Amino acid sequence: MLLRAAAIARRASPSSRALCSDAMTSTRAPKTEIQRTCDRLYEDVLRPLNLKLFGPLNSADDGQVTLPFVFLLGNHSSGKSSFINYMMGREVQTTGVAPTDDSFTIIAPGDEDTDRDGPAVIGNPDLGFSSLRAFGPNMINHTQLKVRKQIAFDDMMMVDSPGMIDSPGSVDDPLAGRGYDFSQVVKWYAERADVIFLFFDPDKPGTTGETLEVLTTALSGMDHKLHIVLNKADQFNKIHDFARAYGSLCWNLSKVIHRKDLPRIYTMCLPVGQSSSLGISDLESTRDEVVAEAKKAPVRRHENLITRLLDHAMLLKVHMGVLGAVQTNASSLHRKLWGLSLIHI
Repeated sequence: MLLRAAAIARRASPSSRALCSDAMTSTRAPKTEIQRTCDRLYEDVLRPLNLKLFGPLNSADDGQVTLPFVFLLGNHSSGKSSFINYMMGREVQTTGVAPTDDSFTIIAPGDEDTDRDGPAVIGNPDLGFSSLRAFGPNMINHTQLKVRKQIAFDDMMMVDSPGMIDSPGSVDDPLAGRGYDFSQVVKWYAERADVIFLFFDPDKPGTTGETLEVLTTALSGMDHKLHIVLNKADQFNKIHDFARAYGSLCWNLSKVIHRKDLPRIYTMCLPVGQSSSLGISDLESTRDEVVAEAKKAPVRRHENLITRLLDHAMLLKVHMGVLGAVQTNASSLHRKLWGLSLIHI
């Protein structure tokens, strides 16, 4: 499977890679001193030590993605694509009640409107997505890049994900539903993302099987950048309907988030296109807070770089501690066995 994935990635010809890079010329901001220092520490200290000790760090890691980015997750029809369009200030993603997209879509600022498929994106080492080829050809074929001009920001990207659903056999076999390990791909993006949003909507305030898997595995330990959003809250006509849906969401989340206090749930709505008499000023205010959190992605890039570097260092330290304990115990056992052999001579 890995060989097939590599073959698909190599199909991106040099010309298509060049076009992909040229379309994103404006996204290549020079690295800051903090970014250069983190890269140097990883390349000069952690990576050689990891290779020498056969450590747990991914030797094929291609570093950080070109730009800071916001990663969006959620059930289908939870409003992820509509939120992206709202953030962009123009229509980029297709929206609808039924599932409209089954790919991981990277939306980046650029000088012209350009679309690129998965092999072109993952085959270009300059963009930072090359290690996704390890998840196989189905994953590569379900990745796409959309470069758009005249959007509301030019210093970050947004990544839309397929709507999470339940499918027969997907719980027992992670490859059965999509042809690739969705949870592990989500973890890959989440580790590199600077802000993560998990969207729910009033019609489906519960957690699907994929949502359960993602919350318990892929997003574990990422509370510092994870934000939970109950979208489309303007659809409620009665306050007790809102209370019921909000309570149902809290109840379902409490089953997978094992701590006394649940994280904040942002209740918001997107503009309805006309004046509303529903009294939704609080929802609109919360929407502004969510937008503000998304725009913090470039600022949080430095914090996440340092955090990720520290996590790698601590993981390598634990690995070294285990190796040291094994070596000590092995030496002690060797001495005991040698002593016993001398006694029986």
